[in-house]
Amino acid sequence: MKTQTFFLAVALAVAGSTPATHAQTTFLPQSETDAIVLKFQATYADTFDRRDPKGMAALLTEDATLQNEWGDVVQGRTNIEATLTRLVASLPAGARLEDTPLVSHAVAADVIVTQGTSQRISPNVAPAQMFFTRVLVRQSGQWRLAATQIARPSAIPKPASQPK
Repeated sequence: MKTQTFFLAVALAVAGSTPATHAQTTFLPQSETDAIVLKFQATYADTFDRRDPKGMAALLTEDATLQNEWGDVVQGRTNIEATLTRLVASLPAGARLEDTPLVSHAVAADVIVTQGTSQRISPNVAPAQMFFTRVLVRQSGQWRLAATQIARPSAIPKPASQPK
């Protein structure tokens, strides 16, 4: 619950308004919101599948926040890029990312919050289902990832070898 509150606070801080304002206003048509999220997700997954941590980091805001499925928080594009570099180096050949956005809302003209399911698919390994919440912000005409949280549906212990 603290994490959900954190992401709502991030979205509202970026949007610069109150929840009451959001309940009464539609900032982007839903079809446009969904198209933005799908395009961003395709680009994000492509960089992951190509093992391109620099490309993934280029999609982030400078002060982006990542919370992984075990609750570890990494702040800042440079730190997240280092984490992604370690992550992609540890993945087996052929691993890919398959994310499915389920619900997305524009909470301001330049802020979208999206939630969905995520799977890292590796050959000969059962895919692990996870959930994500992402906050996208438009900066200089580009949609960038400002915050992301990944969660597992069950209490799976953190492996000792998992990169932070």
